[in-house]
Amino acid sequence: MTQSRIVRLCALWGLCLFPGLIYAANCSGLPTSFTGGEFPSGDFFSNFDNSCYTINLTTGNGITEYGDLNARYYQLYYQVDPRYELILVGTFPNARYYSVTLYDEHMAVAQTMLDANMAPLTSEYVNPFRPGVAFAAGQQFALPIRFGGTPGKQETGCMMNGYNVSANALDGTRRHAGMDWNSDSGIFTLSPGFPSHVIDSPRHGIPNKGGIVMIRAYLDDTPASDATNPHIIVRDVASGCAYPADYVMNTMHIVAGGSANGGDWIDHTQTALHNTYESDYLPKLCEGNSPGSANRLAWSRVGAYVPITNPDASYISAGVPAGLPDTLAAAGEVMRVRVRVPGTPPTPCTNGCSRSGTEPMRYMSLSFQNADGTVLASVADSSFVKDANGYATLIVGTGAPIPPWITPANGYTVLNLTARPKYEQLSLLAMRHIIPAAGFTCAGQNVPYRMNVATPDGSLMSDYLPVVDYPAAASLPTTAAPLIGPSACNSFPAGQPGVRPNCAVLAAGSPAIDNVVTQCYAAGCDRFAAQAQPPVAIAGSNFGVFPAGLPFTGTSDYVRIVNTTRSWSAGYTGDACTVSISSWESGLIQLVANLNGKAGCPIVPGDRLYVDVWNPQTMVRATTSLIARY
Repeated sequence: MTQSRIVRLCALWGLCLFPGLIYAANCSGLPTSFTGGEFPSGDFFSNFDNSCYTINLTTGNGITEYGDLNARYYQLYYQVDPRYELILVGTFPNARYYSVTLYDEHMAVAQTMLDANMAPLTSEYVNPFRPGVAFAAGQQFALPIRFGGTPGKQETGCMMNGYNVSANALDGTRRHAGMDWNSDSGIFTLSPGFPSHVIDSPRHGIPNKGGIVMIRAYLDDTPASDATNPHIIVRDVASGCAYPADYVMNTMHIVAGGSANGGDWIDHTQTALHNTYESDYLPKLCEGNSPGSANRLAWSRVGAYVPITNPDASYISAGVPAGLPDTLAAAGEVMRVRVRVPGTPPTPCTNGCSRSGTEPMRYMSLSFQNADGTVLASVADSSFVKDANGYATLIVGTGAPIPPWITPANGYTVLNLTARPKYEQLSLLAMRHIIPAAGFTCAGQNVPYRMNVATPDGSLMSDYLPVVDYPAAASLPTTAAPLIGPSACNSFPAGQPGVRPNCAVLAAGSPAIDNVVTQCYAAGCDRFAAQAQPPVAIAGSNFGVFPAGLPFTGTSDYVRIVNTTRSWSAGYTGDACTVSISSWESGLIQLVANLNGKAGCPIVPGDRLYVDVWNPQTMVRATTSLIARY
């Protein structure tokens, strides 16, 4: 087993990765076309889950932009071709968090599979991420990535009978939901020539053409090995048989380890437009400073579009003044970070522990990043020294002598930043919250996108937001003490936030709905197409701030779709059918209505629909009606 090459791949979006191993030893003469009879015995896994057929994913760590040094990342680029499907085979790791995510050709989240939702490969295996289940080594799963092909008559030795594979299926032809500027008239008014967003059609006529599969494993204690690392097998849809790895990489060119070979399958024009819309057009919101706050940094949530972002995470970041590490060192000062760490599972472990499923959060960390995007350090929740209520004090040294009493025994966590190359260029702190519990309203997910966390009533994250100051090292108290400040979790003033730097709570006008459409291909469209799971854009004004956290799937008191023809409603508290809200701006709400599913809510052309939106801060309602079309 040899590695054909080792080339460092540092993609612009943030993860340094290394190509996986491709095996070709003693694999000559294997069939590359299937007419029947090539594999008369065995099954798919006994015949193909071996070194002649498996392709290891590119591996790496989160050393750049919003990465986490406590995580392992695995990726593979793919080209959508309905003749094939990818079978991802892996072993559940001894980790805190694990997920498989598909990103479309816009490098946006198309579909994701969370660890606890993965079916084990057979009934003999267990999923250690489910509540109450302890880790056991060697527990496997398989996940198919399908490209829209129609299966034919499968060969006997290529079948998957008796294996739980289809339950984990992801659809590589799907495009991302939301983040669609075609329904935002403002961008076309400001820039009349701004290109349209490429989206799918109601009948799935414009499918995704390529993308990236990304696996994340946080706090993974599993020793990396060929046996435990996830790998891909490329399968022929018609026969069910697999192609040899060497043939896949050198002839088929359907998968690639990095952007050097797979970059052409990404629509870089659209990714650039996403960045422009998110960073240059959408407003950066703020309501004002929290009273009496000692925070020297201004924290805000990053935007909804970040290429290859983790769909289960929120990112709260704060810029650091240029040259701060040298300034602190010269003044004999340190960076002090005081924060409350939410309760998290005891995993990973080897003593039979398991997560309960009721923990306030799955994972939390704080990362330090320098000006060129390199992540200098990441402090995970389990690395903080905490008191009984989760309060922690982190002392970040940048050159000033640290007093001898600054120890874990006295309640301190210490990070010596000078041990990291280029620490002098520290420019950003980023906090990551992954999977908060439904009742935990102080998570980063509850802060609106691009909005400052501070409000006149207090912090939207209470003490779970880091408070940073710069005391003289010699003045630090002998014992760390918690910093408890005013909380404004899930509390938004009755008004519209101002736009930075003009922070304010502006008067709340009455909400109004101008238009409700599904797939909107250009400015001015007015069509609502009847379909299962329609992507809905509600354009208008004064919609307020959604307080239940984004992204959101469920029902609430703030939006409702009513079908009076068929007597159902969706999205409102108590409704059987839910909505998945990706963004909620003052003038544009984007969601997917989960219709025509197991919960019902059928819709056909000609149905009369009513759409209601309540401003969450004033509870004033706006309503409109429309007819569903074909």
